[in-house]
Amino acid sequence: MGRFLLFVLLESACIYMVCNRGIVQRYRLMGKLREVQGFFWEKHTSIKEYSSLGAANERIALENTALMEQLYLERERGDSPFADTVQHPFRFIKAKVVRNTLGTTHNYLIIDKGSNHGVEEDMGVVTPSGVVGITRGVSENYSYVLSFLNTSQQVSAKIGSSNTFGPLSWDGERENMAVLNEIPQHLDVKQQDTVYTSGYSSFYPPDIPLGVVTGSRVVNGVHLSVDVRLLQDFRSLGHVMVVKNNGREEIEKLVREVQ
Repeated sequence: MGRFLLFVLLESACIYMVCNRGIVQRYRLMGKLREVQGFFWEKHTSIKEYSSLGAANERIALENTALMEQLYLERERGDSPFADTVQHPFRFIKAKVVRNTLGTTHNYLIIDKGSNHGVEEDMGVVTPSGVVGITRGVSENYSYVLSFLNTSQQVSAKIGSSNTFGPLSWDGERENMAVLNEIPQHLDVKQQDTVYTSGYSSFYPPDIPLGVVTGSRVVNGVHLSVDVRLLQDFRSLGHVMVVKNNGREEIEKLVREVQ
């Protein structure tokens, strides 16, 4: 420790002597000091920007959640003379992804919201860019989400230009590709047609954009199989929304009673 202090004192003395012996040496030394100072300022600014980015993402996620609820409320009200009495058809619970698996055929996510926040099993999970998955396990503060990138998952989806619907499922290989099946063979499916959620499932609201058509082919001489490039980038998932369908229990009860 004593040697280190002696070294610091000697170095300080040298710097003082150099600064006082000549203006050239002084400017050179001050230039180096400014470089070091600039380096640390730059790092400090980067850290502040990174911290601000996290806060901005959180704010955007909250705004997206509010906008989604408002959008579906307005759709439900329509031109009804009793619009003010219409209740929210869907509620959205903002959540953050804390684990996200890729590279297998049975991928999953963990999100930071659970039963304490109103999340239950079998709730859809979405973003404004598509479907993420369905909750399959819920603890007090976390939920296990079966990813759409899972060979056991499918979503009821429709082609925007015709409203023709069928089951959409991941192709099992590429993270950004899915296949829409059971589309009538006579249908003229065009590339770049947008595919949306159909709304025929109690898990997901209607008209969430899922992807765009990239091609189609006839299967077994009966139906078309349509290739869809997904809009959702599963590698950049940060915040998601858990969907609470306020009419789901009543719908499922009705179906059980009739069947």
